[in-house]
Amino acid sequence: MGDVALMVPVIRSLVAAYPDVEVTIVTRPRFAPFFAGIERVVVFDADVDQKFKGFFGIRQLFRALILKKNFDVVIDLHDHLRTVILRNLFKIFGKRVIIFDKGRKEKKAFSRKDNKVTKPLPHTVERYRQAFEHAGFPFKLLPPPYLLPTDESKKLIEAWFVKKELVKNEKWIGLAPFAMHKSKIWPVANYPKVIDSILKKMPARFFLFGGGDEEIQYFEDLQSLFPNNCIIVAGRLKLPQELTLMHHLDLMVCVDSSNMHLANLSNTPIMSIWGGTHPDVGFAPFGHNDKESILQISREKLSCRPCSVYGRETCLRGDFACLNWLTPEVVTQKILTRISNP
Repeated sequence: MGDVALMVPVIRSLVAAYPDVEVTIVTRPRFAPFFAGIERVVVFDADVDQKFKGFFGIRQLFRALILKKNFDVVIDLHDHLRTVILRNLFKIFGKRVIIFDKGRKEKKAFSRKDNKVTKPLPHTVERYRQAFEHAGFPFKLLPPPYLLPTDESKKLIEAWFVKKELVKNEKWIGLAPFAMHKSKIWPVANYPKVIDSILKKMPARFFLFGGGDEEIQYFEDLQSLFPNNCIIVAGRLKLPQELTLMHHLDLMVCVDSSNMHLANLSNTPIMSIWGGTHPDVGFAPFGHNDKESILQISREKLSCRPCSVYGRETCLRGDFACLNWLTPEVVTQKILTRISNP
């Protein structure tokens, strides 16, 4: 999800710079809301989990695309086995194909166990932009915000506010504590301490973002501890409404995850907690790779960081020090500082 969301600054900037360009985004249906309302951009629902599953499904997807429009150029912004097959089919039919530089070799050198090469790498957004430049479309990136709520989602979220009797007379803080891999997740047992400490300093409402049964169960437990201060978003709102809600937040507290990117691209102030991964590998919150938006143990203190580009389930040290050394007190103070100086 995060990789697809990071396309949005580039696509918005491209069509703004080239009024005669039309773009078809081929992606999973659930990611379509990222591109809603962008002029001359349409999303082709590529349901690669069901309708277009496997090699024969990708061949069927190609047929559907080649019949849809006479594309001048095909740009692969994923470089995955599925897109390798798809782009080669386009090549066979004489279409010009551009492949973005994923930087696998440099990322591997940055995250390997020994003899790391830790020179900051280009951001993923910049890698995407360079792919379009190689295709003959140079442009400068527009300023944020990049993810903009539609009129429909604004109406729906306002109705949700009324239903929940939500009036913004305190700080609204989003919490997105989960990620796909354990090495990215700050211990969730710490969040009650953080919430309690913040509520002792100021009135606040916490909106809980995530997905999946286990995450929702955790949120329900958290809500039971703070029934007047925690609102569960996960599983209650659809993605367009979640994005719209992010625009109302004073701060999003998150880990290295898709919700970090979604909030940041919505121009919502963030405070992201980093563990086994590292923002300099190219996945920092775009435009905010700074001490205000990022909380992490320095590489001077933990030279094993990062142990992975995308995250992992184990720790080379065995103690997940990159996460456990960040105490609830440290995180709480960072949140209070961040929310006072957005």
